[in-house]
Amino acid sequence: MLFATTILSSVAAGFIAQLVDGSLGMGFGTITMTFLLGLGIAPAVASASVNVATIATGAVSAVSHHRLQNVHWPTTLKLGVPGAVGGFAGAWALASLTRLDAATPVTSAILIALGVVIVWRFVRGRGAGHGPIRSGFAVPTGLVGGFLAAVGGGGWGPVTMPITLTTSRLEPHRVVGSVSTAQVFASTAAVIGFWMAVPDTLTVLWPVVLGMAVGGMAAAPLAAWLTRKIPTAKLGSTIGMLVVALNLRTLLAVFNVPWPVVTGLYLALAAVWALVLAAPRRREAREAAVVPSPVEAEA
Repeated sequence: MLFATTILSSVAAGFIAQLVDGSLGMGFGTITMTFLLGLGIAPAVASASVNVATIATGAVSAVSHHRLQNVHWPTTLKLGVPGAVGGFAGAWALASLTRLDAATPVTSAILIALGVVIVWRFVRGRGAGHGPIRSGFAVPTGLVGGFLAAVGGGGWGPVTMPITLTTSRLEPHRVVGSVSTAQVFASTAAVIGFWMAVPDTLTVLWPVVLGMAVGGMAAAPLAAWLTRKIPTAKLGSTIGMLVVALNLRTLLAVFNVPWPVVTGLYLALAAVWALVLAAPRRREAREAAVVPSPVEAEA
């Protein structure tokens, strides 16, 4: 009974995680890693298991995004190839148990700032999609994102999404598709790195991995479709708020902030998110009031 419950929970975790990740570009690793660590699984085993599941869900997600024209392949390759290098290196670093958390507060603070910038740009109506596409930051972004994905199981999206969305000028749905597709490279290399680093001691929890993979693959086509259907301003703003929320959780955990304060901060963040979602609608209403109708223009 306990085994069946664990498998069903794994399927549910994979479905929810991929629904978030496939539509917003981040969340699969963070959600599934939290789920596995909550079961008392060692970090290296949990990270390897998450990356194995990510390969399966990422492949289905990549096909779905490609069919919906959500993928900008030059950006995907410039993220994915360095991401594979970073993923491989991160697997070896985690397996060797070196201290890797010293830079966590700084990284989280930087990403929170990027999340705020993203929200501000889309609320002000100055989101992506204007001007030539840029990919100069893709290589270092992929390298760092792949490394953190292997080390923490959930670092790819929270790193690559805000940086790519801020610097590339791609529309949000194409950033989501490109980042999600490139993640397959990083996850595959991380799994290879884990097996090469500790071939005799590392085990993957296959029943749990298969459960997460099945749930994630079921959600991938729906998530890719949602990315295409969510209005650009709302999608970009929501991605920015999710970046802030995920990294705020990491930053608060580092400083052991009491839970009442954490709860208050997240309630405030939820209220801000509600206002942010309403902002594009208010701006469109103002613009409609300013622009004269065709009848008025002829008069």
